[in-house]
Amino acid sequence: MRKPNEYTFRIDAFTPDTLPMSRLAQYISALAELVGSKDATHFDRVFKGSAKLAWRVEDQDAPKVERRLLAIRTGQPAKDAERAFKSIDDMLAEDNAIAELMSPTGDVVIPFPGRTRPKSLVFPAFTQAGSIDGQVVSIGGRDKSAHVILQDGPIAYSNIELKRDVARLLAPYLYGPKIRLFGSGRWERTLDGSWKLLRFSVDRYDVLDDTPLAEVIADIRSLSPALARDENVYDELMDLRLGKDEIH
Repeated sequence: MRKPNEYTFRIDAFTPDTLPMSRLAQYISALAELVGSKDATHFDRVFKGSAKLAWRVEDQDAPKVERRLLAIRTGQPAKDAERAFKSIDDMLAEDNAIAELMSPTGDVVIPFPGRTRPKSLVFPAFTQAGSIDGQVVSIGGRDKSAHVILQDGPIAYSNIELKRDVARLLAPYLYGPKIRLFGSGRWERTLDGSWKLLRFSVDRYDVLDDTPLAEVIADIRSLSPALARDENVYDELMDLRLGKDEIH
């Protein structure tokens, strides 16, 4: 019989006898992150049959947990809840399992596709000419070549190799304006569908103009009345600035 404010997490591939304790601990930890309200959420027991992890929420936090889980179901989760969902679903895929999170009334609140989720396309690593943008945050190297780390927002590009004479020219731009490095990159597609740069060999670089695009357009239009009437000038300049046809 269900208890008030009791949720259950059912994993189809395990029973209480086959679910390893270490894996149980990982699922419970990820569920605590998913649900939030950690101080008001308590693990209770594991049901017989398929492994059903039961846990309950204290009365004062029950509405908050309900809203948080609904936001996940409707595709508007908090970032930490989104990370927790992915962590749980990754574990389920590794365990060749699917799962569902059920509410106190027995309704499925969140389904976890696990092993049934679409497989990401995996491509062999390949080498291609292109460019990468970012701020130079490190220059060094003791061998015949130099190495640079480029930071572009949350993304850090390492394993970038260049000649020492090019590195000396880049040195004044350390922690300065954005740089665009041109060369040959070795890329790999990861299981989550993102691209990972394995290494990059630099041929040349450009210093990017950080003038706001609105100012650039205003200056151009001041020189040409025809451009002032061109509604596509913003999109065309943005494509040029982003290097739309190149891998980044």
